[in-house]
Amino acid sequence: MSSLIEHAQTITVEGLRSNKQDAPSGASCFVVSARFPASRGVVEFVANDGSTVLLAATGNMRRFIADRLNEDGQSSPKANLAPIAARIIAYPTGSAFESDSIVLERARRVDPELLAKLNDQNQRAFLVLDPKAGTWRVEDTRGLSADPSERVIGPILTDKAARLLGETLDDVFELCRYPKELAFAPNGCACAYKEMGRCPGVCDGSEPMEAFRARFAQALNAASVGIGAWGEQLGAEIADASDAMDFERAQRTKRSLDAIEKLPIEAIEHAGAIDGFACVCITPSVRKGWAMVWGFDASGLVPMLSTQDDAAGVEGMIERWASASSSMPAPPNQVWLDRFALISRHWFTKPARARRRRVTILDLRHSCPGRKIIKAISQAAAVVELGCDDEEQTHIRG
Repeated sequence: MSSLIEHAQTITVEGLRSNKQDAPSGASCFVVSARFPASRGVVEFVANDGSTVLLAATGNMRRFIADRLNEDGQSSPKANLAPIAARIIAYPTGSAFESDSIVLERARRVDPELLAKLNDQNQRAFLVLDPKAGTWRVEDTRGLSADPSERVIGPILTDKAARLLGETLDDVFELCRYPKELAFAPNGCACAYKEMGRCPGVCDGSEPMEAFRARFAQALNAASVGIGAWGEQLGAEIADASDAMDFERAQRTKRSLDAIEKLPIEAIEHAGAIDGFACVCITPSVRKGWAMVWGFDASGLVPMLSTQDDAAGVEGMIERWASASSSMPAPPNQVWLDRFALISRHWFTKPARARRRRVTILDLRHSCPGRKIIKAISQAAAVVELGCDDEEQTHIRG
């Protein structure tokens, strides 16, 4: 299966200066922009020495190129690239998601500063749980330093939301809020939480370390399955306790459910253990009336197929791909984290009327979404082009 860049169809125009010299009077560079479609895509301007001087995602490649070559001869605050551009490469795309993905991959090859800027923009948080130490901390996609023994939970929208999730785990499972004292157990000093009856006191030896580790394992498992599954588990436990007339247990479990319902769900709704992470991304295709299905796993973002909404066997193909997807290194490398961050940014973006080309991302960590796949394909295939004003971010090398 080809990679993202290998999949991309490109349009290249060489020798821009000769085009300008050969053009009729008053039309200087018009022939250049006319060779590109007036549709969404990524545009790359390349200098004589082979360096990339501009990399942009735009809703109208023809108009964008005309503007940057100053084809109309009007004064503009934008730099005129005609004197320095020797080649223009265009990558037609079907969605802003595909455009952003191509910009990311090209930036990795041609502009480290731009790559850093994109990663800052795409940054998402992780909650890292350390079962050996019995502690957690917050990190992010720009540089994860987790050990293979640690469990990484994500993606999470913000660092603040990740901390709130960790603090909720502390409250629900009565974990240690003072890691420095925990390191001295059983010779540490008990804190105010023990005095309030909210901690069994593993630090000062009041509780065996084995009991604390068992609770930490429960917290780790709860965070790993995700907030939705954790809430469902608690709801089932409340029902079982009520049926057994164990109202004390039901009330205790209800307090735990109340605690997680106070969390900012929209910021942690996609969080879960990232080991073995795989997802399907469904976008409009360059081909009108078709949808593009992408798979993301340890090997990166790869095109699976272009299809119409009545395509048969798509779900089975995705299931086969998921079962054979590449194993992710633990911890994941930075290239994977960069791609995961970009996908996460689009994943957290809510649909809006002005952004109907938003990608649909379906998490495959626990099961194949089944009918959701067919529905997403149908919706993506039905998307109508938004028009020439739908310009995405532009990234210019300084």
